[in-house]
This record gives sequence, structure tokens and C-alpha cells, in this order.
Amino acid sequence: MSYTQFAIGLRRFLNHPARVAVVCFFVFVVSIVLNGNLWRLWGLHRDFAHISSEINQTKQGIYALQDQLKQAKDPAFIERQARDKLDLVGEHDLVFVFPEQ
Repeated sequence: MSYTQFAIGLRRFLNHPARVAVVCFFVFVVSIVLNGNLWRLWGLHRDFAHISSEINQTKQGIYALQDQLKQAKDPAFIERQARDKLDLVGEHDLVFVFPEQ
């Protein structure tokens, strides 16, 4: 095959845009796979999904803590916690003390 025949064959090939597009796409896919960009892109997508999930969980935790903080600022809540957990009584509460037998 001489240079002229090769040039004519190449020119005929280049006159068909669909064939050129297929070859370009094939070269593009092979280059992405061989240099590892596709693997890195997949890893980045997986990491993005994981981090997005963690962000959503953290936001839900923040909202829950904000609700607890609002509740803790309420004097009625503080009084109720003191009564329940520390066995304290209010100023006008009546307390019964039973002797142990």
C-alpha cells in the first residue's frame, strides 16, 4: 500500500462523519478507561453520595438539638426535670415522709 492509496483511503474515511464520530468516541472511551479517570469519577460520585448522606444526618441531629435547646430554656421544663430526676419539690408542695419499718 503506497502513501497515495493510504491518503485516498483516509480521505474517503473522513468524508463519512458518522464513522469519524464513532472512532472518536471509541478513542475517547479507551483513553478515559486506560488513564483511570473513569474509576476516579465513579469514586468521586460514591464519595459525594456518602458525604451528602452524612450532611443530611448531621442536619437532622442539629435540628433535634435545637429543639432540645429550646425546650431546655423553658422554666417549666427545668422545673419538671428537677422534680423527676433530682426528686426536688416546689415551694408550695406538700411532702409526705413515711418512716421505714
